Amino acid sequence: MMTIFDNIKLPKILLEVHSDFNGKIIVAEAGHTRKLIVDGVKQSINWDSPATAQKYWGRTVDVLKENQPALKKVLVLGLGGGTIQHLISHAFPGVEIVSIEIDPEIVKVAKEYFDVDKIPNHRIILEDAFRVIVEPESHELHEHYFDAIVIDIFAGEKFPDLGKSGNFIAALKKMAIPDGLIVFNRIYLQSHQDDVNLFIDSIQNFLTNVQSTVIAGATNSDNVLIYGRA
Repeated sequence: MMTIFDNIKLPKILLEVHSDFNGKIIVAEAGHTRKLIVDGVKQSINWDSPATAQKYWGRTVDVLKENQPALKKVLVLGLGGGTIQHLISHAFPGVEIVSIEIDPEIVKVAKEYFDVDKIPNHRIILEDAFRVIVEPESHELHEHYFDAIVIDIFAGEKFPDLGKSGNFIAALKKMAIPDGLIVFNRIYLQSHQDDVNLFIDSIQNFLTNVQSTVIAGATNSDNVLIYGRA
C-alpha cells in the first residue's frame, strides 16, 4: 500500500567535514538540488538548480544586470559553493571574476562538489578578505579596477564584524571603479533585522544611491540585498 510519503526523497549526505573557520560543513543532495550547509545554514546550491532564480543568488545577478549591465570585472568576497560566481559567468559572458575565500575547506568542497573549476576567467584567492582589500597589490590586484563588488561573507548565520567597519568599506570603495556598484548580502531573519537596519543606515555614509531589496525565503524574509555606488 502506497502512502503520501513514498515519493518523498530524503536528502542524501555526500560529505560531512569540520572546518576551523566555519564549523560543520555538509554537502547534501535531494532531487536536482545539491546544497552546501555551513554550521546549520544553507549557504549555496548548485547554480543550475531551479531554485536559484528567486533566491538571493539569482536576485544578486538581477541587481547586477539592472545596475551594471556592461559588467566586465567583478570581485566576490566569499565563495561558498560558487553559486553566484556560476550565475554571473553565465549572465555576463567573458566577465573576469575574482573570489576571495578564507576557508580552505570551502574551496576544496566548491571544487569537488560544485564545479567552480569550470567557471571561465575565475580566480580564487585563499586569504582573509581584509588583508587583500587593504594590500591589493600583494595579490596582483589594483585599486579602482572592479566594475562591481559583491560581499557575501558569513560564518553560518554570522556576518563578520569586519564587514561592518568603516575602514573595510572605505577600502572596498577603492577597489571599485568610480561609481562602481557594491552589493552586500545579509541574512534578514527577525533576529538579524535590527542589526541589518543599522548597517543600512551606516552604509549611507559611504555609498551613494543606497537601495535595499528584501528576498522572501521559505519562512520569513530570509535575505536582504543592500547596494549602492562607490
